[in-house]
Amino acid sequence: MTASVVDAAITSRMSVRAFTSQDVPRATLEHILEVASRAPSGTNCQPWKVYVVQGVSRETLVQQVCSVHDSLRADPTLATQYAEEYDYYPLKWVSPYIDRRRENGWGLYGLLGIGKADKDKMHAQHQANFRFFDAPVGLFFTIDRVMGRGSLLDYGTFLQSIMVSARGHGLDTCPQAASPQALARAAP
Repeated sequence: MTASVVDAAITSRMSVRAFTSQDVPRATLEHILEVASRAPSGTNCQPWKVYVVQGVSRETLVQQVCSVHDSLRADPTLATQYAEEYDYYPLKWVSPYIDRRRENGWGLYGLLGIGKADKDKMHAQHQANFRFFDAPVGLFFTIDRVMGRGSLLDYGTFLQSIMVSARGHGLDTCPQAASPQALARAAP
């Protein structure tokens, strides 16, 4: 193995938000997950679980989640049913983080031609998250509630290992925290 190959996989990785419908062979997915399972974890406890959706199960899930997203738009009071179990983002944003977030958001929405007042386009873009940006495969990651915060570090190294291995196979990824709970945040 050469450092340049690993470096290229890391530096060429980006969050892609437009995928082709080309299938990813099961053997490739299994290989990527097997390689990523070598990620370091405290006392080798490997606290993660992975759920893979593709084909009919992916389509069914996308339709269900998008239906809930549409329902939340029609009736924002339903958001109480989708409360987050933890704060992904800070309760109060400060510089430089809020600046980076705004620059990223304005850049993305600018490229997509979505203005602040365009609620329909914003809704459609939020739904793109729940459609996996048309990727043929979705991976869901969970961690047991009994695990401590240190396991989140383990989880992060596992996710990065998946993304780097996927890149090494010529595949792109888009990590996101767009879950049914996130629907509540996405509702206008």
